[in-house]
Amino acid sequence: MPLLPTGFSTEHMELDIEGLPVKLSVIANTAELMDQLIAKGEAHEDVQDERIPYWADLWPSALALSRHLVLSGIIQPGVRVTEMGCGLGLPGIVAGLLGAETTQTDYLPEALEFARHNWAQNVARPARFEQMDWRDPNPALAADILLASDVAYERRAFDYLPHAFRTLCRPGGTILVSEPNRAVASGFFSGLSSQGFELAQHHYRGSFQGYTYHVNVYALRVD
Repeated sequence: MPLLPTGFSTEHMELDIEGLPVKLSVIANTAELMDQLIAKGEAHEDVQDERIPYWADLWPSALALSRHLVLSGIIQPGVRVTEMGCGLGLPGIVAGLLGAETTQTDYLPEALEFARHNWAQNVARPARFEQMDWRDPNPALAADILLASDVAYERRAFDYLPHAFRTLCRPGGTILVSEPNRAVASGFFSGLSSQGFELAQHHYRGSFQGYTYHVNVYALRVD
């Protein structure tokens, strides 16, 4: 099993995704990662590029997208799946458990190390792990189903996401994007139809770590 990067304090979660058991290793204190970023100083490229360690948290959007994969039946054995901004890797792992040939991508190498470790804890088959910035998506990673959990959290991403969706999803494929009803993202999703995307919306309500979440999962296809 791949070893986790040194210097991280970790803890372990055992999840039930609609009857599918998943084990995850997660960062025990994500605030420390933010402190480390700030300590680099304003001139550091990581600070300039706002490489905030969002990847280190398990977000409700990842849970809802994972639930959708199980309940919708969209994953069939052998289907090719790419996850962009995979973070800890939960939706990609669920896709793999359901039989998909999975590629997980993230901008930050630390996230890929955790995703690789978490995959090995759950899935016997190998997966592909690639460092990728969705502002410059790699067409070689295009798949039948593209997974994107909580990627529309900042306006600065909105100009890049439609191109990333098209580049990373094969013709006739499906793009699944989960988003927790943030006001900043409502205009982005409502505007996708004018950019050539067909849009269907599914809503998931659940409980995680003592609070209730509401997450939309959008199924997109290119006209």
